[in-house]
Amino acid sequence: MKVFLAVIICKILYFIGKQVGKGSSLPGKIVLRLFPDVLGSLKLPETIIAVTGSNGKTTTTELIVQIFKANGKKVGWNHEGSNQTEGVATLLLRVASFSGRVKSDVIVMECDERYAVKIFEKVKPSVLLVTNLCRDQLTRNGHPEFIEDCIRVSIEAAGDEVLLVLNADDPYVAALATPSKVTQGKVLWFGISPKSDIKPHIGMYDDGAFCPVCKARMTYDYRIVGHYGKYKCLSCDLKRNETVIEATLMPVVREEAEALTDAVNQKDGNLIFNTGDKTNIKLPSITGAYNYCAAVATANATGVSVSDGAKALDGYKLTSGRVIQLSVGDRSGLLLLSKHENSFAYDCSLQWIAEQKKPCTVIVLVDAISRKYYTSETSWFWDIDFDLLTPDYIKNIVLAGQYVNELTARFAKTLIKQERIGCVLDLNDLREYIEKHTTGDIYAVTCFSDKVKLLKALE
Repeated sequence: MKVFLAVIICKILYFIGKQVGKGSSLPGKIVLRLFPDVLGSLKLPETIIAVTGSNGKTTTTELIVQIFKANGKKVGWNHEGSNQTEGVATLLLRVASFSGRVKSDVIVMECDERYAVKIFEKVKPSVLLVTNLCRDQLTRNGHPEFIEDCIRVSIEAAGDEVLLVLNADDPYVAALATPSKVTQGKVLWFGISPKSDIKPHIGMYDDGAFCPVCKARMTYDYRIVGHYGKYKCLSCDLKRNETVIEATLMPVVREEAEALTDAVNQKDGNLIFNTGDKTNIKLPSITGAYNYCAAVATANATGVSVSDGAKALDGYKLTSGRVIQLSVGDRSGLLLLSKHENSFAYDCSLQWIAEQKKPCTVIVLVDAISRKYYTSETSWFWDIDFDLLTPDYIKNIVLAGQYVNELTARFAKTLIKQERIGCVLDLNDLREYIEKHTTGDIYAVTCFSDKVKLLKALE
């Protein structure tokens, strides 16, 4: 009876919530208050995948789901992005029958780094993917090493049977298995090959300079981006592990006359795996390559071949809207969603824009730092390498939103010619300013918390 009531309450509340555009976590929150141990009474499928890390959780979760769906599996997943305990409870209860049997072949759970341990105490994943660890939400998460500790505790909560899928290029992620009770047989390592023609960008701070295990100096044979690369601690055993799944992101040369929208069409990025399989990705920047590689590796950990995974993602267009085509008049544009309070995400977007080498205008919008946590803390602006926008072919930079003064102070300390920088406080004036005072194609960089505001302002 307990399970029956829990399921029916969740389904009703979820249906009502969908009508008003909410309800992805509230149903689970209410049910867990009424029946705290109900998740332990559900009949779950054998394959339960958890996805956590600093960046790429939502994107990679969707890509994993696409692989399983393309291979004929019925998948339940928290597609709204509600990745704390209540959101996962909503996911499981809404796809369960009234008898408590979860009607999916596979469950894919996006899990917040801080809340993963609480989720795994209730639901044990069979596979746990850790995408990466980097500077993210300083007011909530502090240093990457703190989140590394949180995830290590989560792994212990997941149990001895969990199979880890880890980013071999990230030393913070690698530290989860060294030292650890986890054996190498319980880890599937993935990474990106250095053979691609991408110049490494380290960022304002070198977070890869010191070993996250023993704090000694680290040395690198090569860097991919930031603290990713082939590293080795000069004191302890931490080093980049040999990968099972590795991919190369092939550079694409486009003629100047080609449309900006080619940046997200099928011919933009060819991702070639070490098995020889190939997929065309629609997500710009090196972060997209990591997300795709992580998804293929995770599916492979459950028995899906690299070939089938790559085929399922070939030309796949994300529904989560991390890259959105836009226009202002007859000018084309792209919105690159880059997580606020996360310098790594911003740096990767800015680097990709700079690599296009096209006359353009770049909009940087910060109007609300977080959707969930009230904060006006902007020290993370100083962690972002805005000097990536120094090249002269970036004709205009428009700073916008209620934090425009803080952005202006940050940009005043860059090497960018100040006459190229404009400010718009009121978003109602943004489109007019773009039309009158800027030239070239348009790239916008902001967070999902400000996505709708930006798109509305440019309508």
